Amino acid sequence: MKVSIVIVEYKSLDELQRCANSLQMGFSSEVELIASSNSCYSEQKQSEIRKLFPNFKWSFNPKNGGFAYAMNLGLKLATGDYLIIANPDCIFLDKLDSMLEFLLQHPEVGAIAPQIVDEKGVIQDSFRQYVSVQSFLWRQFLRIITRREVLLTNKNDIYKTHTVDWIIGAFIMVPRRVYEKTGGLSDDYFMYSEDMDWCTRIRLAGWEIVYYPRVKIQYKGTRSARKNYRSAKIFLRSAVVFWKKFGFFGSYPKRRKIVY
Repeated sequence: MKVSIVIVEYKSLDELQRCANSLQMGFSSEVELIASSNSCYSEQKQSEIRKLFPNFKWSFNPKNGGFAYAMNLGLKLATGDYLIIANPDCIFLDKLDSMLEFLLQHPEVGAIAPQIVDEKGVIQDSFRQYVSVQSFLWRQFLRIITRREVLLTNKNDIYKTHTVDWIIGAFIMVPRRVYEKTGGLSDDYFMYSEDMDWCTRIRLAGWEIVYYPRVKIQYKGTRSARKNYRSAKIFLRSAVVFWKKFGFFGSYPKRRKIVY
């Protein structure tokens, strides 16, 4: 089995190098590394980068079209039987072979994600419930009164392999057939909500979404949507796009509640 890992790069070459170094322990099977860059480097800089990262296929994109835009251009270069989208600031802490084996044993699963921890080992909210208008407002209220960055959906579920509504785009693994059926991420989003959108379309196509805590990666997002106006505006715009496509107040495709 061949696995393609696609990473979006935006002025993050140092992070990409650390991620690539951690990938040495990632799989026993053949791995194809692809970097899709939105940094708009000069041709000279592109040539230098290719020499610095000879193990990567590169897509140097003509514009910064956002995360989904870059990821889709990278996915078009992928030749693997299984595809992974990942952020450059992910650090792989475990071998990913068991996750691949799980997908092979469970053809009903269309997307899978590991447990995510930060640099201190604190478990992050790598899976979430669908975000409706009311749940979005409730979540913001909880953040204000608890002053917590991480709001886990259910603390009892963070150690179980089970189906979830959706998984965040910092790391998602899918079989090629799922990518080909769904067409990858939606370019309707510049940033944010494209992962929830993809998981929703995967479920509508007949597959399930699974959280797999037997494998861990290290990642801590910037959570910039909570820290500056521009990011918050993009976040809200993306949420509205999702709600227009799938509903403002619920009615999202129901998951089959399975614990593996």
